[in-house]
Amino acid sequence: MGLFDAFKKKKTVNFEEIDSIGKAQEECKKGNLERMYIMSPIFGGTADPHNILYVPVGINKIKEGMDNTLADLVEQGKTSSFNCKPEYKGKSVIPSRITITSGKDGVEVFKQTIEIW
Repeated sequence: MGLFDAFKKKKTVNFEEIDSIGKAQEECKKGNLERMYIMSPIFGGTADPHNILYVPVGINKIKEGMDNTLADLVEQGKTSSFNCKPEYKGKSVIPSRITITSGKDGVEVFKQTIEIW
């Protein structure tokens, strides 16, 4: 890091331009994105590539909070199903929105949407 690097303006990431997993992984290495589990490990989710989304830093923390709420609902017997639906814009592999729903016996008991970009 050079003497004046701290004064450089950080480059804003255009999520629309990230149209491949390879590009998303590069942005992860730069610290602009992070990996997020669709199905959290607390519910049996694995690091399988089909269970991973790339999201801006900070979004994973929001999702983890929702997962903890869902874990409490499961423990209380109030929910037994889970769905995490990412939505995309254009060819981007970065979700623009993620909607998490959970229910029991066909009745929705939890629904939250994370607006990303």
